[in-house]
Amino acid sequence: MKVTEKFSTIEYEQKAVHEKVEVCTTPFVTDCDIDGEEVCQTVYESECSTVQLVHQVEDDVANCRTVEEKKCEDVTEGFETVTKCDSWPVEKCTLEKQSVKKYTPHTSCQKVAKEMCAPKGCGIKEGPVQCQDK
Repeated sequence: MKVTEKFSTIEYEQKAVHEKVEVCTTPFVTDCDIDGEEVCQTVYESECSTVQLVHQVEDDVANCRTVEEKKCEDVTEGFETVTKCDSWPVEKCTLEKQSVKKYTPHTSCQKVAKEMCAPKGCGIKEGPVQCQDK
């Protein structure tokens, strides 16, 4: 029986990762455009950011090899019995536990105090969400 082995492995290496964090804010804006005495007040903007948390987990990793399987049977040809064999490649795999890195997004928000001034008689409202990578 001829055995042909082919091994497949996965190699992991540590690399420096430049992490981008998306930070979104909902700024406040005035709802009018008039001149006059300004009145100031403290408003609270929501500021949210998402980061990727890294954690180690045990994962199943396949370790595969190709082997040659052979099957033989006796065949009668006339008054003679001969053994005929067939062989074919079969891939055999085993699972091994390996420690790998996984990433989970984590979003957190906080209220940030900001002093907002507008002409007397104007209101202050939330504007459109603004996001940027930091």
